[in-house]
Amino acid sequence: MEGTLGHIFAATGQLASPAILAIMLGGVAIGVLMGAMPGFGSSQALALLFPLTFKMPVEHATMFFLAVYSGVEYGSSIPAILIRTPGTGASAVTVLDGYTMTRNGLARKALRISLYSGVIGGVTSTLIFIIAGTSLGNIALMFGPGELFAVGVFGLSIVASFFGKDAARGFLATGIGLLLGTVGSSGFGGLRFTFDQGYLMDGIPLVVVIIAFLAGPEAFNLLVEHRRTIESKETAAQGAADERNRIRPWEVKRLIPTWIRASLIGTGVGAVPGAGGSIAGMLAYSEERRWSKRSDKFGTGIIEGVAAPECSNNALVAGTLVPSLSLGIPGSGGAAILLGVLISKGLVPGPLLFRDNGTFVMTVFIGLFVINLMLLCTGLVGTRAFSLVAKVPRRILGPFVLILIVVGSYVYANYTAHVVMVLILGALAYFFEKVNIPVVPIVLAFIMGPIIEINLSRALTISGGDMWALLSSPITATILVLSLITAVYSMAAMFRAARLGITGGADAE
Repeated sequence: MEGTLGHIFAATGQLASPAILAIMLGGVAIGVLMGAMPGFGSSQALALLFPLTFKMPVEHATMFFLAVYSGVEYGSSIPAILIRTPGTGASAVTVLDGYTMTRNGLARKALRISLYSGVIGGVTSTLIFIIAGTSLGNIALMFGPGELFAVGVFGLSIVASFFGKDAARGFLATGIGLLLGTVGSSGFGGLRFTFDQGYLMDGIPLVVVIIAFLAGPEAFNLLVEHRRTIESKETAAQGAADERNRIRPWEVKRLIPTWIRASLIGTGVGAVPGAGGSIAGMLAYSEERRWSKRSDKFGTGIIEGVAAPECSNNALVAGTLVPSLSLGIPGSGGAAILLGVLISKGLVPGPLLFRDNGTFVMTVFIGLFVINLMLLCTGLVGTRAFSLVAKVPRRILGPFVLILIVVGSYVYANYTAHVVMVLILGALAYFFEKVNIPVVPIVLAFIMGPIIEINLSRALTISGGDMWALLSSPITATILVLSLITAVYSMAAMFRAARLGITGGADAE
């Protein structure tokens, strides 16, 4: 007990330093800005900023990286809510209700819910990390390639079943996403669907798919269709919605169960190496729909639809530290870069880190609380300024979004072919929306397809090609059975609704 108190006092003294506080605040601000830029996920942002840590002490470098990491997770939701251009795949699900709220004149409310949910998710997951960090790390070790394959299949069943006007269109969109994910090198020595074109050999970049399918349709809508009537209606709605932009106490009470569920999901997914933020946000959203008494309202601008994925995304930050610090296994690409920083500073992650460097671990714990408070303050200051984007006339916003699409796709790798891909896939996505094929499942399936394929290949390699050995794992078998139940239930619900003449499901606009 005395040792723990000593570590707490020492960590608090370090965090009280003006230098480290300034570094953390700067990291949060940089993270928010980089997260708002398409293509800059946490891994890309941390990799780009890695050289800045060379001269920093290990505590400063670690807290700077964690501040950037948290800032990116929140920042990526800003363009997703305002202009339907998520900064990362993790914010793809936020588009469904966040952008709809913006269209309804509630941009400021959506941004505040995103901010509060992110901070609550970050604080809650940090508490879980403090209480059960090592235990969760040991549980995470139970998830090998076979279990991760099953998690990916379960994710696909959720995507296909609950995103779209009906399950059939959801499954079709999921298949399209999986097909796009197979373009390029298979990773096992072969090329697929490249048509002898060099620019397809490395596949279609994730950034290109996110921008094309989520931002592309809206850009073409703004440029192609006549918006004068719609614009005047939206402006009037925004003027009448000033009072509705306030978050009322009864809404906070309604969101408490959402925050609890999403925090647990985000922390749990983060603790599983390789799962990723896209899966966390998607699972939180789908589970919230499953538990909600207003599941038919999801996709129409419901506040739970913004709170669930955003809370889960930020809870992921502390969740990834569970296997990273306690076992030395990175829970994500960003966590892998953080491990590189620690090792370069002479700290070896693993169980001994908690025993031999208690002050450092406590600094991380307390520092995460401080970072989330800084994120809250930064977001509150910027919310009003961010929300002004929603009031920009659509005739001006259209060309701006298109420019953002072109620039974001080009600067990712300074490759003109990526711009061409974005424009072609964006036009295809525009057509899909016109025929009511949801585009969000395409993006999520594209993300999860390679995860499923790689882990299936690894699992079969380990088992010597014996599929039964893969399915004999209790965890794998249970998750696959849940996947089958989810798919069958959604198809049955679709046929039942068809007989009754009901159109179900949330619109995946």
